[in-house]
Amino acid sequence: MGSASQEDVYAYPDSKAPSLVLTHPTEDEKRRTWTLNHKEWGGALTLEEYLKREPYLTTIPLTRDGGMTHWILTDSSWSAEKGGSRPILASCESINKRVLVAAPSDTAIRDGVGHGVGSVFTYPEHRGNRYAGRMLNELGVALRKWQCEKQVSQDAVCSALWSDIGKKYYAQKGWAAFPSLHVEFPVSANQMQGSEEKGKGKGKVTPITYENLGQLCEVDEKLLREQMLRKAKETNRTCVAFAPDHDTMRWHLYRDDFIASILFKSSPGPTNVSSSIKGALAGTQEGRRVWAVWSRNYYGGSGKPTDNVEKNTLYILRLVIESEASEGENPSEDVVESFTAVMRIALREAATWNLGKVDLWNPSPLVKALIERSALQHRPVERDAESIPSMMWYGAEDIHNIEWVANEKYCWC
Repeated sequence: MGSASQEDVYAYPDSKAPSLVLTHPTEDEKRRTWTLNHKEWGGALTLEEYLKREPYLTTIPLTRDGGMTHWILTDSSWSAEKGGSRPILASCESINKRVLVAAPSDTAIRDGVGHGVGSVFTYPEHRGNRYAGRMLNELGVALRKWQCEKQVSQDAVCSALWSDIGKKYYAQKGWAAFPSLHVEFPVSANQMQGSEEKGKGKGKVTPITYENLGQLCEVDEKLLREQMLRKAKETNRTCVAFAPDHDTMRWHLYRDDFIASILFKSSPGPTNVSSSIKGALAGTQEGRRVWAVWSRNYYGGSGKPTDNVEKNTLYILRLVIESEASEGENPSEDVVESFTAVMRIALREAATWNLGKVDLWNPSPLVKALIERSALQHRPVERDAESIPSMMWYGAEDIHNIEWVANEKYCWC
């Protein structure tokens, strides 16, 4: 592709050409795409390390067994006789995710198929030709039916992506932008001061590990289902959420482990990980507990986690306040103490692993009150260019009347 002989024989088509098709790449084409997009999404990994990570991500919970689909836009009129290799004009990935839906009149949550879209990429030599736009137009239609064989309606509920090019481009393609606020907690010594009173009643803090994660995910989903039914009735809007299930959380955590295993030279996988602590739970009384699950993110291509500490981030994937339904916006003191204890553990973990900040996405009114009462240093950040949650809705409702519940980092892919 791009050789002189090919360019002499093969003319690249207009983005509106009927011969352009959305299809799936070969293994060699995937590797070629990963090699080119490494600069965009390789983070702290070298190219060689990135080329190991991407295949690995197709073998872990959520994305294995066809859970991840690779897509390319190519030209169906091309043939080998025209020279070179098949043209890849744009590429992306989708992940099959379980979503929960509640309409105002529903008495039970409906489960459905959703898709997370990531790694939207145009080959450098084709930029400016609107091939990515053509691919997205095709993709939005394709995902409506993709992997929905077991659905009663034969339609997906939605697809979502996280824009790194602002709020307008993807909205014009059908993925409407949703709130993109996060609260940033800087890592500093005074942020981590304070006792969690380990083993002393309501202040007890327990680490979240692979051993207890699954049980907590089950509790979380049960609470989320109840919350969505209430919220749909209160707002008279259809509510949707990506299920915060065990496979979704482990996808983030296995990804984290793999990267850390390279940066810190340990072995990947749940049995021998860089950090066994995947979150923290405070409180002992069921129904009053607070917990968070988190993952690490490193920047820069040097392979050294210490090179970009101020940018390296510990992301709160999911924050759960068990008593959220009864707390309102004036949380009781025990919940404030539990939230503060969990966040201090997160800050300590961040410091341990060369991460300069902790980010918490789209806090609810209750969580905003907890942050203020915690007295932790923090600042709100309204993202207008990067990681903008964006959704295409396949139902009959107007997307602007859809309530995205639990719009947190765990949804991202």
